[in-house]
Amino acid sequence: MKGFGNKDRTNKNKNSTEKKVESIQKDTLITNALSLHSNGKIKEASEIYNFLIKNKFYDPRVLNNMGSIYFQVKQFDKAISLFNESIKKFPNCIEAYSNLASVLVNKGKSNTAKKILNKAIELNPNYLKPYSNLASIYVGEGDFKEAEVLLRKSLDINPKDINTLVNLACVLKDLGNPKEAEKFLRNALEINPKYEIALTNLGSVLNELEKIDEGEKYLRKALNINPASPMTLNNLGNILSKKKNNSEAEFCYRKAIEIKSDFSLAYNNLGSLLAVRGKLSEAEKYTEKAIFYNPKFELAYVNLGTIKIDLDKLSEAEELFMSAIKINKNYNYAYRTLFRLYEKTNNISKLKIKIETLEKDKNIINEILMFKARIFFREKDFPMAKKLIDKVSNEWLKNTDHSTNLLYWSFKAFIEEKVKNYDEAFKCFEKSQLNLKYENYDPKVFQNYIHTYRKNLDHKTFSTSNKKTKIFKTSPVFLIGFPRSGTTLLDTILRSHPEIDVVEEKPIINSVEQIIKSKFNYSLDELYKLNTNDLNFLSNYYFEILKNNCNKKNANVLIDKFPFQTVSLPLINLLFPNAKIIFTHRNPYDTVLSCFQQSFEPNNAMSNFRSIESASKIYDLTMNMWIDYKKKLKMSFITSKYEDLIDDFDAHISGILDFLDLKWDENIKNYRNTAYKREKINTPSSSQVVQPLYKSSINKWKNYEKYFKNSKKYLDKWINYFKY
Repeated sequence: MKGFGNKDRTNKNKNSTEKKVESIQKDTLITNALSLHSNGKIKEASEIYNFLIKNKFYDPRVLNNMGSIYFQVKQFDKAISLFNESIKKFPNCIEAYSNLASVLVNKGKSNTAKKILNKAIELNPNYLKPYSNLASIYVGEGDFKEAEVLLRKSLDINPKDINTLVNLACVLKDLGNPKEAEKFLRNALEINPKYEIALTNLGSVLNELEKIDEGEKYLRKALNINPASPMTLNNLGNILSKKKNNSEAEFCYRKAIEIKSDFSLAYNNLGSLLAVRGKLSEAEKYTEKAIFYNPKFELAYVNLGTIKIDLDKLSEAEELFMSAIKINKNYNYAYRTLFRLYEKTNNISKLKIKIETLEKDKNIINEILMFKARIFFREKDFPMAKKLIDKVSNEWLKNTDHSTNLLYWSFKAFIEEKVKNYDEAFKCFEKSQLNLKYENYDPKVFQNYIHTYRKNLDHKTFSTSNKKTKIFKTSPVFLIGFPRSGTTLLDTILRSHPEIDVVEEKPIINSVEQIIKSKFNYSLDELYKLNTNDLNFLSNYYFEILKNNCNKKNANVLIDKFPFQTVSLPLINLLFPNAKIIFTHRNPYDTVLSCFQQSFEPNNAMSNFRSIESASKIYDLTMNMWIDYKKKLKMSFITSKYEDLIDDFDAHISGILDFLDLKWDENIKNYRNTAYKREKINTPSSSQVVQPLYKSSINKWKNYEKYFKNSKKYLDKWINYFKY
């Protein structure tokens, strides 16, 4: 075909060529061009198309195909010109309308594209492509309802169109209707059981419906068909992550990124997985890449914001939540995370201002009602708090995301308690404990962990093991006890002293335990096997991490506050024989009730707090360990009774400061200012430690006494032991 497009030198040759093309070769040339095009020989096909167009031998196939080639090489204006020419000369050729619309969408002219596609549907209501193209535009604009209408119309025309079945399923999934999405995907697979896209999407939908094993089966089928599908690998990673098969999930995400280097969804999911695994810096890096490759990925902004919170970068987190809202002003999840950030960090004035500016936004009316109720609760206007929380829509509550649902029940529970609706409050607390994440944890694992530590005391050599450890001149202080026994209040008070710094609930001892298992190959009931060098290595390792987590670099006293490290005292005593221990306790019934009332981040330990009875059992087990440790370990300790602290603040704190060899400092009494200056408090007590000392939490359990019927056998002995 070389030479197509050259000018003929003589009129005689020109007339002869035209006659031949008109009479003989026109159809042949078009047929050849189409054949070359379909076989991937784009350059050769283009030469024929251009020759035909230049010589004004128009055919809709020629104009559309050449326009499509220009579209592929991003010569959009040339493509538009040819598609417009096709529509002008062949107004009933619907293909050109869809092609023109696709180019216009790429040029950001979606409204014009929609008009053209509607014209195509008007010309031929039975032609499917304009419906799917128009639906795609609405999906891009976030209007899934309109997309659903168009795709259903398309299915009315052809119920067996496999692409429409899959596209409608995807739209229904985004509309929060995964059950119906599942039906359409199964219909698609009846038509073609090996249709990879349908298999991949069905796996994702089944994951959402908690049919995890079946979802995994379909995704692995899809991978057998196409092992290099980034989306299938990503979706399989999501299921494996849910099944706690984190290593393989991470492999899937990384493989997806390796195949598609700009796959923002996989970057985001990998970041979320790494965050759950505690690899926050790496999680931050990958989630930032998700945003880099897709600057309008609002979920990635929110996920990165939550990672920034864990990294104590709160102002950056706030900016990220605001960025998500700028991208999508109807993105409720971003508003909720922003409101929760303000409330959790005690920035109530900022929360008020933000809600006031958004009060007329009907899209987030239920979020506004929920957090306004929380504001009035914090300001102790409990009747108004109840009035507002009761206005939240039940339909919204049913359809909102799981974490927001749990937060609502927690907020409502505390409000009902304050207006003395104790039975209603208890029901709400029960609902706030229905966190689906608990399905991945087992309370017996933590119980066995306690028993494993206890076994060390049965070895005769254990009592002499700590003689192997070097003595630090300034050993850390350990603030322990039981969750909800006043440790956060005491932490906030003590850190107000200029010579004290407190590291709050950092799992440093847990990381030491992991080294004992991985480096020294001992289980936690074999601590007596650690030799002098082992113990020195571990104590130095611990101290280095502790100091790195301190804010006051010149503090004389470093306190490691982690209530459940009561269980780990055999290891603490080995590493630091001269460490000082502050053991806090509170009325056992109030302690257990408070544990049940909190929405802790799920783990094996916290899974024991989902009912009054299970919380009572773990309390009993932990206190039994404390008694054994007091008898058999040589420890320097002081006990801090929460009720005594409330009754006589000065005397109680003076006693603890004497124990720590520190003098009284008047700044101790400004502990509320200390709490306000701390941007983030890593416990559920964040809203309580900024309040003046109050007695309303003492004997609060009596309002729920009937719910302790099966727990007295676990708690009454400790009432006597601690002299309540």
